[in-house]
Amino acid sequence: MKILEHIAQDIVEKTSEILQYPISITDNEGIIIGSTDKSRIGIFHQPSLEVIKKNVIVDCKNEIEKKILPGVSAPLKFNNKVIGVLGIVGEPRDVEKYVQLVKNQVEMMCQEAFRKEMVELKEKMVEMFVYQLIHFTENEDDRNGQILQSAKLLEFDIHTNRVCLLIDIKNLSETLSAKNATDDLFGSFPLQYFQREVLSFLQLIFQENKDDIISFLSLERFIVIKSLPYQRSYTVLLESLDEKLQKLNNFLAAKYRVSACIAAGDVSSSLSGIAESYHNAGKAMTIGMRFDPDTLIHLYNERETLFRLLPKELTTNYQNNLLKLIAPLTQQDNYDILASTFIGFCKYNMNLSEASRNMYIHRNTIIYRLEKISEITSLHTSSFEHCMLLYTAIQCYEELKAEPAL
Repeated sequence: MKILEHIAQDIVEKTSEILQYPISITDNEGIIIGSTDKSRIGIFHQPSLEVIKKNVIVDCKNEIEKKILPGVSAPLKFNNKVIGVLGIVGEPRDVEKYVQLVKNQVEMMCQEAFRKEMVELKEKMVEMFVYQLIHFTENEDDRNGQILQSAKLLEFDIHTNRVCLLIDIKNLSETLSAKNATDDLFGSFPLQYFQREVLSFLQLIFQENKDDIISFLSLERFIVIKSLPYQRSYTVLLESLDEKLQKLNNFLAAKYRVSACIAAGDVSSSLSGIAESYHNAGKAMTIGMRFDPDTLIHLYNERETLFRLLPKELTTNYQNNLLKLIAPLTQQDNYDILASTFIGFCKYNMNLSEASRNMYIHRNTIIYRLEKISEITSLHTSSFEHCMLLYTAIQCYEELKAEPAL
């Protein structure tokens, strides 16, 4: 068994330190694969075959060219099958009392190593499955067949409703780069285990049935493809997001001094819908972090997202024409004040009283600023069509300012 080969020498070294007796482990063909005396590794051990054949503990009392040492040999089992032999070197009457204890310990370590290997294998399969799901396209028959095969292998029901959640770890790179080798956090930050620990915690708080898929996309981004088997599942999920995120952030703050935010896509009922939900969750995260960075939960809203994405979707020529309209406004020293007042005016449905009350600005001040904008741009803020152009132009200008300089 390959697992025994991988851990045999480690088991021998750790156990012999405690037991103070030399130990050896052979495979199921009688070849020594672990020994306190490393020079014996690879030697054929005849008594081991007898132990394997009879499935009993055997005393070894003869020494033939140092290939057989006195001691006690016991069969090692995995799933009721003999996979090797444990040998404790010494006078049989002295070491036989330790054989069963060490045998049990070695078999438990084999079970744990196998379990860990299976967990890692499943995580890799889930990672590949998630990649297939979020890159799904209707016209790729080969890939779609692979998805169905993976779903069957992992026992996932791909026909239930689902929603994609993205969990982003905020400022992780900045937190790490700000630390140096002498910093307590940096010195104790087990980056190689970070991803696994966060993934395990997400499984703890989000894994509620076998059809919930949880994986990572990068060091700083994780994905939950949440199944929604019941009519109210989505509502219940949204109601629980605050509590789940609080638990996650308590864990991240205590251990890594970072925090997370969550974005949710829309509910899907097909393979293509899962990919769409994933992309929409990404849009919700991008827009939410841009326009509302203090909020930690961002939900995809198709109308709002389309509205926010509008400046990016316009042609370059159209954007340039809009920017020309407000060029005189952007050159004003008090542009930021005038623009924010106008955006607030639009936000509150172009209602002066409501805008004044919610923005804590006197009604006459808002009127003055709107008139000033009309004077500068020749666009009338009392006209819906002009307001629409002005609003879009300001959004384009703000997008342009936000782009990093080349």
